[in-house]
Amino acid sequence: MIIITTKRAKKGESRVTFDATLTLQTYQSGLDMLNADQWGDVYWSAYKYSYGTTPTSELYGNGATPKLQPYVNLNGVMVNPQNTDWEKEIHRTALMQTYSVGLSRGDENGSSSLSLSWLDHDGIIKGSDFQKANARFSSDYGFINNRLRAGGNVTVNWWRQHNAPGGIEENAIKMHPARTVYDSEGNHNDQVAFGLNDTPNIMRQIEEEANNKREYWRVFGNAYLSVEPIKNLIIKTNFGLNYHNGNDKIFTPANLRDKTNSLYQYSSKTTDWVWTNTAQYNADFGKNSIMALLGIEAKRNHFEDMFGEGKGLEIEDPDYLYLGNVTSNKNTGSGASNYSMFSVFGKINYTWDNKYLVSFTLRRDASSRLSTSHNYDWFPSVSAGWRISQESFMEGTRSWLSDLKIRGAYGVNGNDIIANDAFYAKYAMDLDRAAYAIGGGNSLMAGALRSRSTNPDLTWEKTYQTNVGFDASLLNNRLSLSFDYFHKRTDDMLVEKPYIATIGEGGYCWYNGGSMVNKGFEISAEWRQSLNKNFSYSVGLNVTAMKNEVTDLMKDIYYTWGGGNGIDKSIVGHALGSWLGYKTDGVFRTQEEVDAYMARYNVSFGSPAVGRVRYVDANGDGEINDRDRTWLGTDLPKAQFGLSFGANWKQFDLSLFFSSIIRDAWNNSKYYTDFFPLWTGNHGTQLLGAAKAYDRYLQTGYYDSSVPAPSIDNNNKENEDSDYYIEDGSFLRLKTLSLGYTLPKTIQNKLKMQNARVYFQAQNLLTLTSYSGADPEGLGYPYALPRQYTFGIQFGF
Repeated sequence: MIIITTKRAKKGESRVTFDATLTLQTYQSGLDMLNADQWGDVYWSAYKYSYGTTPTSELYGNGATPKLQPYVNLNGVMVNPQNTDWEKEIHRTALMQTYSVGLSRGDENGSSSLSLSWLDHDGIIKGSDFQKANARFSSDYGFINNRLRAGGNVTVNWWRQHNAPGGIEENAIKMHPARTVYDSEGNHNDQVAFGLNDTPNIMRQIEEEANNKREYWRVFGNAYLSVEPIKNLIIKTNFGLNYHNGNDKIFTPANLRDKTNSLYQYSSKTTDWVWTNTAQYNADFGKNSIMALLGIEAKRNHFEDMFGEGKGLEIEDPDYLYLGNVTSNKNTGSGASNYSMFSVFGKINYTWDNKYLVSFTLRRDASSRLSTSHNYDWFPSVSAGWRISQESFMEGTRSWLSDLKIRGAYGVNGNDIIANDAFYAKYAMDLDRAAYAIGGGNSLMAGALRSRSTNPDLTWEKTYQTNVGFDASLLNNRLSLSFDYFHKRTDDMLVEKPYIATIGEGGYCWYNGGSMVNKGFEISAEWRQSLNKNFSYSVGLNVTAMKNEVTDLMKDIYYTWGGGNGIDKSIVGHALGSWLGYKTDGVFRTQEEVDAYMARYNVSFGSPAVGRVRYVDANGDGEINDRDRTWLGTDLPKAQFGLSFGANWKQFDLSLFFSSIIRDAWNNSKYYTDFFPLWTGNHGTQLLGAAKAYDRYLQTGYYDSSVPAPSIDNNNKENEDSDYYIEDGSFLRLKTLSLGYTLPKTIQNKLKMQNARVYFQAQNLLTLTSYSGADPEGLGYPYALPRQYTFGIQFGF
């Protein structure tokens, strides 16, 4: 966390501020995985379930019980297996430190400020880190009695990072616990023998990636000039620029899995600029207040990149790691894209007696990403408010109702966020797929390959939004309430639809097709109170609930886009991102249940057996087949909550923030944790209980686990999407706890200080959830969400 407190100084004032933090990050995992011995026990149980006997294993022997055996690494060196907790191997306790200094000065004409900051962050994955330096200068000055003003700011960023290998969190789950990091000769163990799968040694990948730096520069800022030629009329021009340059160098040394080293280099640069010119007029006459604004805006984005790669560098010394030294598999490429927009806009605000408020805005935007014939459109909006608490008939409520405003708004927004070149027909020179031997012989000439077609009707995606609500302050402003209902309808959604193979190459094309509705409400409430001069507190709550529904699609993608089955089930009527799969009804507990199921249904999907998932006849036709796939829901939040608490006692301050989401969640880690035959990596400890349940079934005839029995074969097709993978993904998390102490003013004055504060902050301290995956907030396999403990100081002169 960087805190920069470089507020502009007042007239004749100079300020110096300094902030520093030290943060400790610790890894937390939500998955309990098997150790090496437990993996063997589950394997023995799975083999017994499927074949009624015990296996012969290169890794675990062939006895009545599994026993780890030495095995040979790829380099022929013997490896003595041991239990490896791969999550612990790749993670570490990490430190992050930040420092910032701010300087500012003001005089009778304006002010200027300079801030410098530094961040040094060790990643929670070993070998990853991030360093960033930031410098920012800003100024604002007035001339001719402030009739002419000029100012701006410029920021320079530099950062360097070493990344964790892609997919490292998931690969840590994939690694077999009997894999060791090193063999007896100190080489990375990249064993691919039975039971150990062929996932690369992730510690080797981490060590290799730790030497690959990515370095970036960014310069951005703006400058403005405003003039007031006549009273209340302000004409302003503002130009903003953002330049970004980045360079990556990724070297992979030769290793046991790949005897040839490789080098990849990538560079890119982006230049954005935006130029805005406005004329604004403000006037007050009597009870009337009006603001009128007219403006034009132009912006442009230019992006370029290039890459080069190759293999077989004879020297692996860092001084020789350049593309000129690769000896085979040379490959280069480059590209560029442009994007521009031109806008004309106007706005009028009118207020009468601070009670009636009306605003109208109109924009005309033209985008280069859309068809040249349909690249512009008009986007109006209107809003109105009524401060009803100011009316005379509300006189009797003013003892308890401080303020009440009723408001409503309607507007149209446009969306053009697709690829910069989405509208254009694209061709690429290709020697492999578009070559021809002109004139015969063996000499090939590269030809052009079409990769995308154009759509002359491509235009703006539009969202029509209506909001109604109120804001209120009660009990002498101690209680604040806000309510907002919103309804958003999106038409002409921008989609890149799939196409039939008979179209041939270049069938991809962007279209406007489909409609979607989002509706819901937001509520916020806050209570603030001072009990005495030493103690005050506040409690805040905000709630958001929303429903999403796809309401229409183009005819030719009606049953395919968004997860449809291509036959008779469409996502229309369901939320965007909904899951299509099989409904289940637990697992078969007894052989009698299996026999009754087989007698009732014609089963062509799955293989019913004790301990296997039971599929539901969703369409009621008496058959269990792929026509039983149905919509199972979505992980879009049903409701989100935020709860904050703050208190001040003398020089101490305390704040807490809780966040919560109510939703269903697709726990894709169950593919690995709950089903033994789906892959050869590691699995969850719940399979130990399932294995014991199968042993009890052999004695009692009843399978008493909700987790499917370990098996060798996937005859029941339990890798298919089903609601077995859906869990309650709701959670309540203590996101932030902060405790601070501010030096008393008397001491600050003696030390010539303007502020002095020390504090402690903790993040992600506590999570309450029934979700069994890695993290209920990020889902899937996000970068490990660590607990953070921060110590910080802030002071200024």
